[in-house]
Parts: sequence; C-alpha cells; structure tokens
Amino acid sequence: MLLALFATLLAAQPARPFAEERVLLDRRLETLRRILPDGPTASADVLLVRDLAEAARLARVEVQPRPPVESGARGEVVYDLTALGGYEEIDRFFQRVAVSHRLVDVESLTLTATSENVIQLAAVLRFPYWPARAPLPPPPESAKGRPAGVPRPTLDAFLRDQSLAFAKSDAIAARRRARRSPRLFLSELAAVVRERPVVLGYASLAEEFTVRGLAVGEGPVRAFERRLERGFLRVSEFLMAKQGACHRFEARGKSPFAGPDAELPVPVDDPFEQDPVPCRVDRDTARGIVIKGRAPTAKDPGRGPLTLRLRDVDFADVFQALAVLGSGGFVVHQSVAGRTSLEVTRATLDETLAAIRKASGAEISGAGPVRVVSTARLATRNDAPAGGAPASFALKRVEVRDLLAGMADLDPGLAALGPPGFLGRVSVWTRDAPLFAVRSAVLDAAGLTERTEEERRVVERPAGAGEAPIPVARAGPEPRMALRREELTVLEFQLAGVASAGESFVAFAYAPTGQLYAYRPGERLADGVVRAIESTDVVLETDEGPLRIPLPPLPD
Repeated sequence: MLLALFATLLAAQPARPFAEERVLLDRRLETLRRILPDGPTASADVLLVRDLAEAARLARVEVQPRPPVESGARGEVVYDLTALGGYEEIDRFFQRVAVSHRLVDVESLTLTATSENVIQLAAVLRFPYWPARAPLPPPPESAKGRPAGVPRPTLDAFLRDQSLAFAKSDAIAARRRARRSPRLFLSELAAVVRERPVVLGYASLAEEFTVRGLAVGEGPVRAFERRLERGFLRVSEFLMAKQGACHRFEARGKSPFAGPDAELPVPVDDPFEQDPVPCRVDRDTARGIVIKGRAPTAKDPGRGPLTLRLRDVDFADVFQALAVLGSGGFVVHQSVAGRTSLEVTRATLDETLAAIRKASGAEISGAGPVRVVSTARLATRNDAPAGGAPASFALKRVEVRDLLAGMADLDPGLAALGPPGFLGRVSVWTRDAPLFAVRSAVLDAAGLTERTEEERRVVERPAGAGEAPIPVARAGPEPRMALRREELTVLEFQLAGVASAGESFVAFAYAPTGQLYAYRPGERLADGVVRAIESTDVVLETDEGPLRIPLPPLPD
C-alpha cells in the first residue's frame, strides 16, 4: 500500500522544464569534462603535473608527453616524469595525484638513490581522454516521452549529450577501478626497512617490482626477507651476495595496488637515505702486539680480580673489554692501533695497565674516573672536573666534533665554539662516568684546550692561533647501518676473547663491521643463544644443537 502511494506521488510530480534539464546536463558534462576531457589536453596535463610536483616540493621536474593513442572509446596521453626529492616528498606527490580531479594512472615507477642524499624519481603517467570519434551508446529512454515544443535539432543535440554523459560516466567508473597508484608500495618499503640496518638503492614498480639495497649482517638481511614475504609484497625471488661488511640483495615479485581512499601509514623514515661508508670493516691492520701478564704460580696465584684472554683484537678494543668489566672509563686516541692479543690472569687493574704499557709503549694517564690512552706523551692532567650526569659511551673511532656536539645535546651548557675542520677521532668506553670528566678526557686525548670567553666555551688547537671559531656541531648524520649485537648470526660470531672480573666470564665477538660486542650467558643472537662461557670456549645453542667455539691459542 505504501509503495503504491509513493509511486503515485512520483507520477504526480510536475515534469522539469526542458531549459532546466538542459542546464543540469551542461553542468554534468562540465564536471565530466574536468575528469575526462574531450580530446588530448597535453598543455593542461603538463601544467597539472608540475603544480602537483611543486606542491609536494619536488625539484628539477621534467614532464615529456608522448603522442596520443586512441582505440575506440579509449584515448590516452602518456607522460614521462622525472624529478628529484626526498622519500616523503615523493610519497606526498603521489598522494596528491591519487586525489586529483583528473584521472591519472601510474603505469610504472623507478626510484634511484643518489650521492646527494636525494632520490631520482622516474615515473610513467597515463592521462585518459574521450576521443572525438568515440562511438556513443543509444540515449537513455525517458518515461516522460518527448518534450513538447522543442525543435528537433535542439532535441537531437540534447539526446546526443545525454549519451555522451552516460558513456563518460561509465568510462570514468571503469578507469577508476583499474587505475594504479604506488602509495601502498612506498608505504610498505618504508615499513620493512624501519629500525633495520638496511638501506635501499633502487626500487621499481610496474606489473612486477624490483628492490635492491644493502644490509649489514646476515641476520638483518634474513629478517628483512621474512618481513617482505609476510607483508603486502608477493616475493618470487630473493638474491643476496656478500660485499665487505654488508650483504647486497635484490628482491623481485608482485605488488597489489591500493585505492585512493586506503588508509596507509605515512612513511616516517627514508629507506633510501645512504650511509657514506656503509660496508667498511673497521678493523686494525697494523702491527701485531702480544701482551702477557705475570704467570700465576702455586705460591702466588695472583691478587687481582681481572682475567683477560683476548685474541687478535683491535688495540682500542682492549680498553673496551676493561670498561665492560667495570675497570673504569677510557678515552683512546686514534693513533692507538694494531692487532693485539692479551693474556692476563688474576691481575689487578694497575698490573694489567702496566703490562700494556710495557709491551706496546702506549701512554696511559693515571688514576681517575676516565683515563686517556695515546701513543704521544701525555701532559700532566689536572684533577678531572666534577659534575655532569652519569654518561655511558661505547664509541669506536668517533669524530671528536660529533662527540662534543652530542655531549652538548645532553647538556646544553657544554655547547662550544671551536676551530673549523677535522678535530681527530677517539674511542670512548665509559659506564656511568661523570659527563664533565669524559669531556675533559676527550679534549686531552685530542690535544685540544678550552677557555671561557664572554660566558662562552671556546675550544682551541695548541697551534691554532688566528682560526676563526665556529659552532661545534655534527659533521654529518648519525650512521644508519649499525648492526645490533642481537642481530649477529651464529656463523658471524667471531670469538675474540673471554674475560672476567672475578665472577662469571664475558665473551667478546666481532661483528662483520668490526664492532666488538660483549655477551653474557643467556643473551640471544639472531639464530641462537649464548648458553655457556668458560675460560677456554663458548657454547652456543642453535637450532641444530649446541655448538662449541674454542678460544684460539695465544700467538707466539
């Protein structure tokens, strides 16, 4: 009953005048023309792409149109786009393309890292249009019949425009369903690289995708592969090869596409941000040093807590082992280098340092919370300044400028002016040492002095008179390709020594990058667990059972 009444009311409504129908149809056609223009509009399309690129802050934008291609009711102009920008800017550009009033299909995308830390973008964009000779469907039939008083030519034009509006609406709906956008691909690339020592150098997306890059360590590259396979990307092939401390990889496969309304996370990190020297192995290659402490006897087994059995470690890493055992902090000058083997049993810290001095000729400053180690003669140090928050550092051959800038980040009162240029490198190993004492030791090791001028700290070289001071700030970004100790695999575990401060032993192993890591029983590797540490070996628990790694003998 209600349906019949509703139909009767509709039938009783007066017909809209023809002039009003014509105005509404013209408005509809104008809207459709903005989305799907009549004929190719290369100049307007190029201008639109440039506007979208500039709004996204891309640089060096070049847009080259190809000749139009028509087939039946389909017409397209293909544009080759090249530009430079950051990952965030590129993602923002394709977000704007996806919500543009103009229909745009992203046929392919290529991203290539450059030495300027920006990305070279190359994309192929398809802009559809309605061909002038495209066939039209029959006009939709009207239940109201032919309008009275309308000349036939006017009515024929109206019916033809109705057919055009119907055909365009159908074509637009079909193209919207089929158009492609790389937003899902860009979002997934940023997600799979996040918080991993992985950088991308190349990525392409068409019907299939290709991703190439570098990863530090076998554990991270395997974890990266698993994350790729468990995400949106469909991996068909994954290849990798060793390159220095890194693994170069290439992944291929298929990727689904996301529509313009998909809620995708915005990339936070740039997966194409390159490290200056990502695959460098930071190990000493100079002379070999063998340090032997006093051999314990039955009558004199030793009076100290320290036992260190280190094999072929970098000289600076000897002091890292001492710091790990709680034997104070050390700042080591870059000149302290050479592969070193150390054998000390039940010795005191003073006995251990004396053996190091005697065998190597290195200078080690006297007692204090932080000692300085150098090959040059050390000046007499004043008492270390008191104060500052407890600070723990584990840095190998870090630039002094970057280190001083990092300390200023911890305590703004330590911001200083200093000479331009390179200030040297030091290794710093401390555990909860006063920050001011650590900074003082760094200045001493680098041969720098500090004075106060108009309530500002000024760092100077001894022979740097006349150098205009500049703010001491970081020389570059922090390294991204840093391998964490739990990411080391069993096969990469290079046992370099064991040590004890009177309690259980600690094992030391090198990562492929040359970083020395300390492990205690129960701590995990990427594919195993450190089960036991003795004075002669380490036992790792693996998927295939326990693996015993013996400590190499002391070189002659």
